Amino acid sequence: MKIKSFSKYTTVFLAGAITATAGSTYAADAIKTIQAKLRPDIKVSVNGKQLDASAISYNNTTYLPLRKAADAVGGKIELDGTNINIVTDGKSADGTVGSQPSEKPIESTETYPIEGKVLYNWEQVYSKLSRENKPTMMGTIKNGQITTTYNDSEYIAIRYTDYFYDSEKGLSYYTKDYFLQFLSLSDIEELPTYTVKVKSNLVSPI
Repeated sequence: MKIKSFSKYTTVFLAGAITATAGSTYAADAIKTIQAKLRPDIKVSVNGKQLDASAISYNNTTYLPLRKAADAVGGKIELDGTNINIVTDGKSADGTVGSQPSEKPIESTETYPIEGKVLYNWEQVYSKLSRENKPTMMGTIKNGQITTTYNDSEYIAIRYTDYFYDSEKGLSYYTKDYFLQFLSLSDIEELPTYTVKVKSNLVSPI
């Protein structure tokens, strides 16, 4: 979105709808210039918390920045060219879980079984299976637990035992033992491996 301010109006260039795909070829008239009102007087809150975002009003509809809106509901934005995928608590395009079950804060005196184990990055495993036309693994939250579905079977993952979620980067890492419940060694053995220090939120390559 490109915005230029002109007094009380704002000129906004919209490249099609949110559902536009990168592979589409647009006609010259598909991208239009419109006049919309920037509305700092409109205050939008989610669960009582006000969003730090200015709304735009056009054709009796109010618009908000996608990233701000997604962040407010615990989601994230995935961009691929002009494809936009908004992930909340369901599945993302790569089968990962969009948000994580609530967990108690990390205590400095706790120990974590996942530390010292060999980990694989979920997205890298997913991509390799996709390239090799293997069945798709999908991550979901069921009854407050992370669950992987593969070949119509479900496998529960325990946080800090079977998997670690890097909240800063939005990446998930699962132990080798967890993946080997439903994958063969050849499915993962050529992929990069990692270790994690939970208390410092540090994932390191091996």
